[in-house]
Amino acid sequence: MTNIKLSEQDEAFLDAMAMLMAPWGWARPVGRIYAYLLLRESPATLDEIAADLGMSKSNASVAARTLEHCGNARRQGEPGSRRIYYSVPGEFSGPFVEKAALLDRQVRMFAAQQDRAIPDAVADRFARMSDFYTAIRTAIEGVIADQAGSGTRSLGVVGAAESLPRKSATRAR
Repeated sequence: MTNIKLSEQDEAFLDAMAMLMAPWGWARPVGRIYAYLLLRESPATLDEIAADLGMSKSNASVAARTLEHCGNARRQGEPGSRRIYYSVPGEFSGPFVEKAALLDRQVRMFAAQQDRAIPDAVADRFARMSDFYTAIRTAIEGVIADQAGSGTRSLGVVGAAESLPRKSATRAR
């Protein structure tokens, strides 16, 4: 097990990332682990994460699973071992593909409300929200498509979460 020595600049990066990700609903340990994984060239075990960041293994585990669920970390095993490693996935579009899918579902929900007897002001609000969410979804999909040749690939909105590629670990540090 190789622990890394974090510099003052590394620590500042970890803290800044944690603060930047707080508005996204990430607890401080989640943001720090994400930044830590971004700094590493190789996958890290929970033991390494906990030791290097000075947190309990259980806190590291919960935070790492949160990152995995959000698509910002990749969990991988080692053949013949129960040890789990975490790394930043090579595919960055995962969480945004899921957000685009959510926006698409909201637009469809607004469209389904047109069959109801709702006031004109509400129908107008739903139409404006549909246009706004459609524009955001289109922008997300455009960025994903533009990045397709640079380590990511464009994924359609429907079923995108299930079709995320599983890439190998990042380079060894």
